[in-house]
Amino acid sequence: MTFQILLPVVPVMAERQGPHGMAGAATAALFIGAVAGELSTPWLMTRVRSRHLLVGGELLTAIPCLVYAIPGASTWELLAGAVLRGVGLGLAVVVSVALLSELTPAHRRGAAIGVYSLALSVPGILVPSIGVFLLAAGRADIDALIGFASGVAGAVIALRIPDRPMHLAEGSTNVLGAIRKPGLFIVFAGFVLTSCSFGGVVTFVPVALPLDGLGSAAAFLLVAGAARAASRWVAGVLGDRWPARLVLIVGVSAALAGLIALAAHGGAAVVLFAAVAYGAGYGSVQTGAFLAMAQRGTVRDSGAISALWNSGIDLGSSLGGTVIGLAASQFGYGAAAWVLPIVVLAAVPLFLWPGPRPMNPAAEPPLPETYVLKT
Repeated sequence: MTFQILLPVVPVMAERQGPHGMAGAATAALFIGAVAGELSTPWLMTRVRSRHLLVGGELLTAIPCLVYAIPGASTWELLAGAVLRGVGLGLAVVVSVALLSELTPAHRRGAAIGVYSLALSVPGILVPSIGVFLLAAGRADIDALIGFASGVAGAVIALRIPDRPMHLAEGSTNVLGAIRKPGLFIVFAGFVLTSCSFGGVVTFVPVALPLDGLGSAAAFLLVAGAARAASRWVAGVLGDRWPARLVLIVGVSAALAGLIALAAHGGAAVVLFAAVAYGAGYGSVQTGAFLAMAQRGTVRDSGAISALWNSGIDLGSSLGGTVIGLAASQFGYGAAAWVLPIVVLAAVPLFLWPGPRPMNPAAEPPLPETYVLKT
């Protein structure tokens, strides 16, 4: 919640401060910080207890939220707060996904990541819309305080989460080692391209769509968030039965349809269709990409794969926010929206590439029974 409440708010605050196109820089700053946190976490997990990293990540996400409650904060202060929030988010999410992957039997990994993704996405159904509503009412300070309080609550809850098994931490693969796994980089590259759309959407929608009505930014974020949450869970269940590549292709096709509808600038019905198609499609791609990457590694790669998966979301989002901001500064947000489906289309051949045969889960080193997650 601490992440979602300010996600569509900070770009608008930065755009109002100027210069034109600064909304993209705000989105990029958040996700660049997240990538930095995510890529450093596998190394940190071999030296710092998981519980401590989770608490630290939650607090680092929460405290910079207070910047947005300060009247007249400068553009650079807004961007600095976004970077720090991103670093905290990266730390917290990589640790939690690594724990989930390590403690779940391989044949139940799809269902487990689906349930986790559903829980992670539920705040995205209502919270961004609440953030936009409060912003429209002139109460961005309340958004900031909600973000701060949620982060502190998350730090308290993190104290009750079990630590990572130390035998896994000591033998973990680093990010460079994991990305050399056959076929893993191809999936990662396609995921980064698809995730460009997310950064572009959260930058474009609050600025370009109305702030009220069925075709508003709040309505789009609400519907897209619900569709994304549901599809992440459904894709996880299907991922235990279907090839991960099929989940990816279905998802990216739906996301493309939604992005084209959004760029077409239709009425309220078109905006709502775009929200459903894009949310469901991108949610499926998120889960499918994790499963495809996990199938190409072992349990000892879980920390590095978690970092790559999360950094794929955030690296793509930062690039998407940057690209749409630059395009908007030259051509306006209406024309810039067409950049998003073009970029996502480039991911399709990468997801179509069959790659090597996924690793046999039986080849993974077994976990002690104490650490097996019951699902």
